[in-house]
Amino acid sequence: MFKAFLVALVLLIVPLYPKFPLVGVAGTFVSVRLEDFLLAGILGIWAISALKSKFFEKSLPVHRAILLYLFIGAIAVFSGIFLTKTAALNLGALHFFRRIEYMALFFAAYSFLKTKEQLHFIIRIILLVSLLVAGYGLGQQFLNWPVITTTNSEFSKGLALSLGPGARINSTFAGHYDLAAYSIFPLLLVISLLRLKSVRPKWPLVAIGLLTYWAMLLSASRVTFAAFYLTAGLFLVIIRKWTWLPLLVAAAIISIIASPQLLGRYREFIVSHVRAAADEEMPDALKPPAIPEDRSFNIRLQAEWPRAMRAFYQNPVLGTGFSSVGLAVDNDYLRLLAETGLLGATAFVLIILRFFKSSISYMRVPQDFREAFIVSVTLGLVGLLLNALFIDVFEASKVAVVSWTLLGLAEKSKTI
Repeated sequence: MFKAFLVALVLLIVPLYPKFPLVGVAGTFVSVRLEDFLLAGILGIWAISALKSKFFEKSLPVHRAILLYLFIGAIAVFSGIFLTKTAALNLGALHFFRRIEYMALFFAAYSFLKTKEQLHFIIRIILLVSLLVAGYGLGQQFLNWPVITTTNSEFSKGLALSLGPGARINSTFAGHYDLAAYSIFPLLLVISLLRLKSVRPKWPLVAIGLLTYWAMLLSASRVTFAAFYLTAGLFLVIIRKWTWLPLLVAAAIISIIASPQLLGRYREFIVSHVRAAADEEMPDALKPPAIPEDRSFNIRLQAEWPRAMRAFYQNPVLGTGFSSVGLAVDNDYLRLLAETGLLGATAFVLIILRFFKSSISYMRVPQDFREAFIVSVTLGLVGLLLNALFIDVFEASKVAVVSWTLLGLAEKSKTI
């Protein structure tokens, strides 16, 4: 039970402990934090036990795919630092070791989970944490609770701020996108558990789900909102509740209307990019008044995405190394191609495909909490992949740590 407690500790501390810096990294505003030492200790315990049990001699295909990706990543960062000179030594090494830290948690979670009873305990921890995360986010919105964020070099010093007018909540996460991406997992877990006849009473789950959903709405992340409803719709298809799909669409529409920030951001996107395209053919005298610019999307289109593509073209096979395209690309697929080339992107896709392959047989109405957990994590991964179209979600430390831990737990749950 001790090792299962370590996994629960990761899922408890990492989402809840704000991103206070501990040791700064020269040349960047990224910092080593207290949670990194916690993770290092847990991974050290796993490494010792893995050596004793000869873990890698009986590894699964998905384990080998992760090792392959990290191996290619090591070659890519070496190439970027010493051959193409496109990555700095300190940042390239930092980004590479961060990925080892995140992905090694898949192995640790897989190894440490032994029984269904331990999984049940971990599920309760996940639900408790999601309740606390949502509660703190709502406190930021309505009670002026402090905000710790890393959205720029000044804020990353650990300053305790408060939300300004029109600002979006981030709870204990670094930014509102991270909070929104994290929320998909507990929301899908609640939906899956509600399908179980053995779960009584259901009102605590409903309460947790509603509060988590409210916090996600207040984060006003357009891509995460869409990702959640697409994955929730996929769940309804899996359990053959076709008649519920119109209700799901109605819930999405009502939520957008009831959330002024989310409604404004969707309107901004539509007016800026869809209607503006039609206005190009209209005489200037007939054009409507100027509209607010969708700044975040324009930054992607005009700066971040072209920069990533230039890096990819520079070395299509191996990319230009971790950190070579800056802290933000806002598209994890372009980041993969830019930093690790076609080889790294292919290896990463292989990890995802192998996880999905082992999950296919569980894509049905869950019969117990183990199957509910597998279904929710698998669909949560779909949600992450959708988020990755517009967010570097697999590089967001809190989301990445939780995601790889949950994926490892889900993979092991298929065998217990």
